[in-house]
Amino acid sequence: MTEARSFLFDAFLATLTVVMGLIFLPALIDRRAARAITRVWAQIALAALKGICGVSHDVRGAEFIPAGPAIVASNHQSMWETIVLLALLKRPAIVFKKELMRVPVYGWWASRTGVPVDRGAGARAIRMLRRETERHVARGDQIVVFPEGTRGAPGALGRLQPGVAGMYLIADAPVTPVVHNSGTVWRHPGGVKEPGVVTIRFLPPIPPGLNKRAFMAQLDGALRDALEPAEAA
Repeated sequence: MTEARSFLFDAFLATLTVVMGLIFLPALIDRRAARAITRVWAQIALAALKGICGVSHDVRGAEFIPAGPAIVASNHQSMWETIVLLALLKRPAIVFKKELMRVPVYGWWASRTGVPVDRGAGARAIRMLRRETERHVARGDQIVVFPEGTRGAPGALGRLQPGVAGMYLIADAPVTPVVHNSGTVWRHPGGVKEPGVVTIRFLPPIPPGLNKRAFMAQLDGALRDALEPAEAA
């Protein structure tokens, strides 16, 4: 039954993406309109996830959700966090792997509202990410990054990649750490969605002005210290 519900949700999400993506295609001309459409898409997706698969979520530390320019650094376990952060943030711009731009419809919207990164480009990718961070922060966006660089297992945090430090140093903006336990219900690999509640926790922001080593230590410590309570919740 769980597998059938998961398949039904996946089919719904794919259909929703294509239908909304094509109907509102003219909105891609205006970035603000495109962002508004992606927020509605995310809200519908979350409602469907709850209705079809029994997956809901609990937001903690809502007072730390940034309203102005910021970097949001989250652990990464599934697709769930990319959806929920689109719904919770006012001006999100999610860093995503460049390969997703090849996906019809989804890739068009992701490239308009997010930040594509070629993970195989090495130092060139970091330089590009720094430029994009500076541009988005100047607009007042919240740029979302998953500093592990790939999805991890529930209860674990992978090594943080140096790109997030480059973003922090160029942005002159706070970094809000975020932890969640989405992998306990949205399984990877396989994509099975088990009924349950995902806890997402926004932590106090790390202010600008630290050097690279101090920042990385503070971000790593904040994520690791908060991850265990989030997984246990």
